[in-house]
Amino acid sequence: MENPRILVPTDLSDLSMIAFESANYLADVLDGSILPLYVYQPEKESASFPIAPRESRKIPDLEKELESKLLQYADEDNLEPVLVRKGKPWKIIMEESEGADIVVMSTHGRSGFSRLFLGSVTERVVRFSKAPVLLVEKDSKIKPLTDILLTTDFSDNSLEAFDYARALVKKTYAHIHLVHLVNLSQFDKVSAFDDQIGERQQKLDTWVDEHFADLRDKVTAEALPVKSSIHEAIVHLTGQKKYNLVVMSTLGYTGLNYLRLGSTAANVLRLVKTAVLSINPKMGDPIGKEHGEL
Repeated sequence: MENPRILVPTDLSDLSMIAFESANYLADVLDGSILPLYVYQPEKESASFPIAPRESRKIPDLEKELESKLLQYADEDNLEPVLVRKGKPWKIIMEESEGADIVVMSTHGRSGFSRLFLGSVTERVVRFSKAPVLLVEKDSKIKPLTDILLTTDFSDNSLEAFDYARALVKKTYAHIHLVHLVNLSQFDKVSAFDDQIGERQQKLDTWVDEHFADLRDKVTAEALPVKSSIHEAIVHLTGQKKYNLVVMSTLGYTGLNYLRLGSTAANVLRLVKTAVLSINPKMGDPIGKEHGEL
């Protein structure tokens, strides 16, 4: 996260352009740069996201339009030259993410997909991006970054998110609320549950000492009992306190493919109104044929 290259895909709609506000903030605090990306499909393949350019609109015209719009959302000094490419949007974004440190994108675009339903482009990018993905929408503002909700299930996969939270705290002095959620339904007796909560709180405190020793005053750690599902509890937490950002790994102990129906990460992404930085522990793996279609 030092001097990150921030990839921001857009379809030129006003809704998609809001991602540049968050990207610009990250570029400022992390001394990074923003790569604006517009992808269009050949007309015979184009769908609602994004709209293919008419023949009368040449690529230089698209570049000028995007450059003009960008200055309403981002500082010129933070911007790299606009990149316009032809092809399937999610595939081009995937390719460009290999040279990026983070992808920032809005959950809304010309397609009109709400966060609740996301959309095929967004889902593929979050699942397979070679860089962490920050999803934002018009109601999720990360500037100024003051409070981060970080989740863990004590798996090695969940640790992947810790480094990104650390980097953000060092640059912004935000506070981290590290939570481990324990579902009450796992226990037949209250006494067994009480013992487990105590043990997990101790483990959580140990993890803070190990991974956030130099930021100890910036981290609050809690093992919390929940009666609902884990994702519902996370959504409830973001409603109780106005976190700027949720940071989480897309994989936990289960190792299930990301965005599989019922997964905690997928449901959190769909339901919270807070910006979410998702880290795929397998983002370094080579792309295979399973990436072709969801």
